[in-house]
Amino acid sequence: MTISGTAYGVVLNDRAEREALAAALVEKPYQSPPQAPVIYIKPGPCLSSGGAPVPVPVEAPELTVAATVALLFGTGGVAAAALALDVSLPGGDYYRPDIARRCRDGFLPLGAFGNPALPDEIVTFVDGAEVHRWRLERLVRDAGRLIADLSSFMTLRPGDLLLVGLPGDPPTARAGQSIRVQAAGLPDLSTMLVAEAA
Repeated sequence: MTISGTAYGVVLNDRAEREALAAALVEKPYQSPPQAPVIYIKPGPCLSSGGAPVPVPVEAPELTVAATVALLFGTGGVAAAALALDVSLPGGDYYRPDIARRCRDGFLPLGAFGNPALPDEIVTFVDGAEVHRWRLERLVRDAGRLIADLSSFMTLRPGDLLLVGLPGDPPTARAGQSIRVQAAGLPDLSTMLVAEAA
């Protein structure tokens, strides 16, 4: 399986997060919840696989580690799926996020690809202890609807990667800690957070 295209992510696709933000979503600057999927791009250097460590910037005491599923597109649509960890620096402006907080080298570890069906639940462990669990029934748009809605205004090409959505309540972890993500039907994702050299 080759990721030869663009890696897209989707925010505000977690029903629990949207409910928690309901009041804020009707205020300025937008004054209503989004009607279409809200997407972002993870540049190529963000991607890592095979258990490669995640570099933790010197200025960051901890990172947000949001587990999700990445769908890889082939010539006939979705060809495979893998567990993914969308890493970012906590904080910043939600509406105008600092790109450097989300798009650093190694900030998108991927597990091995497997069956393209979505699991029911994703569980994250830090140093062997469960720290987060979320059910994908929380997705506002399931994979089929998300792809259909995106396809109404953009083209998903063979080699593109699509993260189906992030939990609104992701855990955090620090340099020196190990992360493992598990979901039934997909290979585990394991990585380590390692401090960058000053």
